[in-house]
Amino acid sequence: MQFGAVTDIGMRRKINEDNYYVNENDTFPYAIVADGMGGHQAGEIASMMLVDIISNHLEKHLDKELDYVEAGEIIRRSFISANTIIYNYAKNHYKIMGMGTTATCAMIYQNKIITAHVGDSRAYMIGDDIKQITKDHSYVQELVSRGEISPEMAKNHPKKNYITRAIGAEDTVKVDISIKPYNGEVIVLCSDGLTNFVEDDEIMNYIKNNDSLQEGAEKLVELANSRGGGDNITIVAFEREKCDNE
Repeated sequence: MQFGAVTDIGMRRKINEDNYYVNENDTFPYAIVADGMGGHQAGEIASMMLVDIISNHLEKHLDKELDYVEAGEIIRRSFISANTIIYNYAKNHYKIMGMGTTATCAMIYQNKIITAHVGDSRAYMIGDDIKQITKDHSYVQELVSRGEISPEMAKNHPKKNYITRAIGAEDTVKVDISIKPYNGEVIVLCSDGLTNFVEDDEIMNYIKNNDSLQEGAEKLVELANSRGGGDNITIVAFEREKCDNE
């Protein structure tokens, strides 16, 4: 396994509301990226709770006897659990009421890449090209999906940061699950502090053309900051050799 991970406050924010977690276990390698939201440092609390709850849930329930569909269901349930706990915590603490967080998790298991996703933090696969696995849960993405604006127009839309789904924002949440074949690609998870300032092809070039995933991730953060760094920036990249015996 190879991993690279960076989180950075950016150039304009007073606190970093992003959090990430990397599990380097050979059987269940995965990563989580969370981008919190809410005043009074509530976003920081929400994203920190999210990575703790999900990682603890997965440690408790994942078992190598599971098939990849069952593993995906356990990841989905971890998101549901996190949503319930964060929502109820915020409801009982008025200073952080309304807090929430995006959540994107990707795991390599049985030659599959399993992703779970709520919000607008993204997961990509990088092989010969770059493919976005997740679909943003955002107002602007809905406009694109309906054909009302083009993807190019979406990049500069004044409401591009309005998300339509988050962990902890409501008492229930719908989690998108994706299971795709894994053939040794690099998996990249990132918050919108990266994708608002860096193009997809640049992400691919920096990840593929540096000496390590860590160096590529660090240089992508530098690039986003050089273009204004208007938000917290988090990126996790990881890869694993395809296992023929799985």
